[in-house]
Amino acid sequence: MQLIHPIYLDVPMLVSFAAAIQGGLSLETEVTQGQESSKSGSANLTGKFGLSNLFSNLFEVTAEADVAGSATGRNQEIRREHKAHTEASIAILLYDELQKNRSFLTRPKNASDLMKVSPGSLVEVAGILEKNAIDSVIDYIDAVNILSGLANPTEVNMHKGGSQASNKRSKPHKPTELEGIRKILDSDRKRTPISNAILRCSTPPDINVIVTLRTANLRDLTLTELHKNSMRVVGKVTRIIDNGESISAFENYGMSLLNPEVLIEALDEITSSNDVVAEFSEVQINGPAVQILPLMVFV
Repeated sequence: MQLIHPIYLDVPMLVSFAAAIQGGLSLETEVTQGQESSKSGSANLTGKFGLSNLFSNLFEVTAEADVAGSATGRNQEIRREHKAHTEASIAILLYDELQKNRSFLTRPKNASDLMKVSPGSLVEVAGILEKNAIDSVIDYIDAVNILSGLANPTEVNMHKGGSQASNKRSKPHKPTELEGIRKILDSDRKRTPISNAILRCSTPPDINVIVTLRTANLRDLTLTELHKNSMRVVGKVTRIIDNGESISAFENYGMSLLNPEVLIEALDEITSSNDVVAEFSEVQINGPAVQILPLMVFV
């Protein structure tokens, strides 16, 4: 069994696939052991019931009832043991099963093999994963704001602390133009449940794969862990981009509605600066390329 380390998981898809392949999947098992002792007893009660004197002149009747009762006292001792799968352990078990049964998973050897795969197929590819350009610009602005704080530490301290009197005299922080741009870009990406990343494939070589990540499955550091690192991706093919076709690298963002040439020119102005080192992925991904909805991204 290969002990993979998942960094991104689509848990609902992961659990359903694992359950389908293994004929059912128990996320948690409880083992219960118990001891029980009981004491019981019974009693017979006999009584006579007389009717009212009003009816005694008409006929004489006595009623007798035999009542049986029981009482039980029970002592029970229970010991429970829980065994539960983690999300990562399910991913390891599923990947091991996919390795053993090659009919479930396609591993294309070259770009031509990958382009022939039909949408809906489960494939495994590997390469260097990169954030899309908009996500990278947001990170770049954060870095610039940190550097500007280092350049003007006195001003930053005035905004963050100081004596009560100085706080009263200090003016409220006015967002810079860069901070305003970051806020707009961040609100744009947060309104959609999808964030694309780009996989520069080494297996198969010489092809790009757009990896469509669900933002609900992203932790705070997921994109940082993935960015510029060698990853393996197992997922469902959702789109084939042929030669002569293209797709926006951040197609679900509002920024994808702008003319690509305008965005390229704006990014070039940032990267052309001699004072900073900035690198952004392309705005448009040209075919041949493939789009994948990942089940898991791992090392």
